Amino acid sequence: KYGMSSKVSVIMPVYNSEEYLGQAIESILNQTFRDFELLIINDGSTDNSMEIINQYCKKDNRIKVYSNESNKGLPYTRERALNLAHGEYIALMDADDISYKERLEIQVRYLDDFNDVF
Repeated sequence: KYGMSSKVSVIMPVYNSEEYLGQAIESILNQTFRDFELLIINDGSTDNSMEIINQYCKKDNRIKVYSNESNKGLPYTRERALNLAHGEYIALMDADDISYKERLEIQVRYLDDFNDVF
């Protein structure tokens, strides 16, 4: 992997998740650990998910947005995100979930301290 990379790549597949999507994105952007990229893959949503994603994308340059040409499903979308990720670590995030503010900080500290676990 070349160029500037973040410590963590947070990957978030999105399919018709408008109800919870804003809260999910904010829970990542508000992390105490700041060295991450947020890769959002829109998997052919037909609701307002893409409009919500675009609003956040304008506010934070750590967000990188990609779209599948049609709904490809979670396995395809996660694999695509993994191939686009540049971080040392990968964090999975669902579009209808909320992360605790210290989630990435705790996970990175653990993986840095116990790097024999992987």
